[in-house]
Amino acid sequence: MTVRITRWEPENIIFWLTRGRRIANRNLLLSTLALHLNFNVWMMWSIVVSNLPAVGFAMTGQQQFLLVSIPPLVGAIMRLFYACIWSWVGGGTWLGISTLFLLIPALGVGWLVQDISAPFPLLLLVAACCGIGGAASSSHLSNTSFFFPKSAKGFAMGLNAGMGNLGVSVVQIVVPLAISLPLFGSLAGDAQIWGRGAQVHPIWLQNAGYIWILPILLMTLLCLLYAHDLPKLRLTLHDQWLMMKERHTWYICLLYLSSYGTFIGFSAAFPLLAHALFPQVNVTPYLFLGPMICALARPIGGWCGDRIGGGITTLMCNLLMALATLGVLYSLPSDSDGGSFSLFLVSMQLIFFAAGMGNGSSYQLSPKVFLIEAGRQARDSGESVADAYARGGRRGVAAMSISSVSATLGGFFIPKAFGNALDWFASFVPAFLLFLAFYLVSMAVAWWQYARPRASMRC
Repeated sequence: MTVRITRWEPENIIFWLTRGRRIANRNLLLSTLALHLNFNVWMMWSIVVSNLPAVGFAMTGQQQFLLVSIPPLVGAIMRLFYACIWSWVGGGTWLGISTLFLLIPALGVGWLVQDISAPFPLLLLVAACCGIGGAASSSHLSNTSFFFPKSAKGFAMGLNAGMGNLGVSVVQIVVPLAISLPLFGSLAGDAQIWGRGAQVHPIWLQNAGYIWILPILLMTLLCLLYAHDLPKLRLTLHDQWLMMKERHTWYICLLYLSSYGTFIGFSAAFPLLAHALFPQVNVTPYLFLGPMICALARPIGGWCGDRIGGGITTLMCNLLMALATLGVLYSLPSDSDGGSFSLFLVSMQLIFFAAGMGNGSSYQLSPKVFLIEAGRQARDSGESVADAYARGGRRGVAAMSISSVSATLGGFFIPKAFGNALDWFASFVPAFLLFLAFYLVSMAVAWWQYARPRASMRC
């Protein structure tokens, strides 16, 4: 079982170099692999939904966008509890337990997609189960932040989340391949007939869920055997409630929503969005690009946040997302123009890149802001450095969990905004205009609070 650590002092340079760094890096590796798998399971549903009508499920476009918005919504709600429970159970132990929970959506999806008569509420229930994969990020990143000293938190969390987020890209490659082959023979069930236009061929849609069963079991075992439990912190929902009264919590929530919410929302909606806008283009080969670019950019954003400053990096990322959104708007088809798929694709990749950078730079603001605040208070009150560090770290983790929850809601609101825009205006333009306005607001907040020379919490 996991090893429990009773003493942990990452800011002690001797402790860090002789013992701490090796343990921290091992737990970072295990957490990253497990988080990657959680994102695999979380985002497989968006690919499944895009194929459901082609195998015989009867549903409208609005219902499809609703189905892909449910896992992020459930993941956001569950993050409130995941952000606390790891501190009671133990970070390493919780890595194993939470990974094992992924069997629920993996088995549920594999079973459900074989019955085209399944009622829509049952589809919603399985979509909600996929949200389990979206909950783990709050516990993984909070646990990881305690393993590393302040100077390395941004890069460590950026690497953890970035390589974890890469699971969204990997799933866009693995699932289309898995459902095209009879990987499990008769054990997984019969093939379905996929038909769209003149294209008709067999697929095994159930493989989208079953392909993850063995990796889930293996990763669970590795975490339970080799991860570590730090001294229990006993974080509670009350801690999060107290942090909701802090103004910086909400500023960071807004900034993280603009980046992470963009990433997870566009990752979920992109397959349906691209097919609806450019039905004559086979978008499958391009699905993995955006999530991959975003995931690889996140550690860079964390590094820039450590070196340049989280505020200025986040500001520039929101500026790039706003400019790229203008490119998307210019590329959209109209009554007199078929639009430009090339410009649309390039603009979307720029949005993903900026969102990835912003993920890393805005998320590392949370622990740093509250550590700086605790240090200032300790200087004025005479509190010891160790006590101030512990208090600031605890407050930072609570704020991180809140920002993680709020940002995940972007995965619900973005697909829902597209579905509503299509239903109300028969166009996606109003949704993109809404996102553009949000990026501009986020730029203003990042500048005023964290980037300008005279900001009270410039970092």
